[in-house]
Amino acid sequence: MQLLFYSLFLVFNWNVFTFSTLDLSVNTENNIDRITERPHFKLVERSTPNGCKQGGCSFDRGYVSTRSEGWVVVAVYVQTKSGYWEKKEYTRQGAGFIELKLSDCNYTGNYYAFACFKDDGTCSFPDIYKVEEMHKQKPQTPKFKVFKVAKMPCEEGAGAVAQKGYVYSPNGGQVEITLFMEKKDGSWRKKSYLFFGTGMIDLNLKGCDLTGNHKATIRYAN
Repeated sequence: MQLLFYSLFLVFNWNVFTFSTLDLSVNTENNIDRITERPHFKLVERSTPNGCKQGGCSFDRGYVSTRSEGWVVVAVYVQTKSGYWEKKEYTRQGAGFIELKLSDCNYTGNYYAFACFKDDGTCSFPDIYKVEEMHKQKPQTPKFKVFKVAKMPCEEGAGAVAQKGYVYSPNGGQVEITLFMEKKDGSWRKKSYLFFGTGMIDLNLKGCDLTGNHKATIRYAN
């Protein structure tokens, strides 16, 4: 199986890992351009569906980047709370946005995405069982990162507010997060959160007595 583009988005730290296999035996000018201009896909908008009481995710929009005008096929695999993976394919010509319209209270927020040129006969996508196996081979420990901390104006000097964080729950289950924010006297303020699955979380921890320094713990909830 050859994949011209494979992107695994580790949602905890937003890193992108790309693995490519290329046939370098073909050296026409057209194919050199194709090698240079492999399509890339990135999820750019996600949200939480209205009415979901225990997690859920809407994969709203993605972006294909390529300088080619050729047709691109994107395969998106999304994880459900049962551990099963659903697959949906999209096509578009050249670079631009794709409206994904993948939304369900049963989605965990975890996903994988692959992209190929439509007329590339050497490219194929894995089945959902291969994706499930691949995901299970990754570390299953949940992770959390404070995503946005800002200064807060106060009469006695600037305080701080932790606005948003990002949760990665590999199995899609509920996690418990404890966030500690340093106070100006050297002590720490603590706030706990429960969150289902993977995605952004509103923290809303603020105070004129906070420095902005922080630390956190995360574990699967019982």
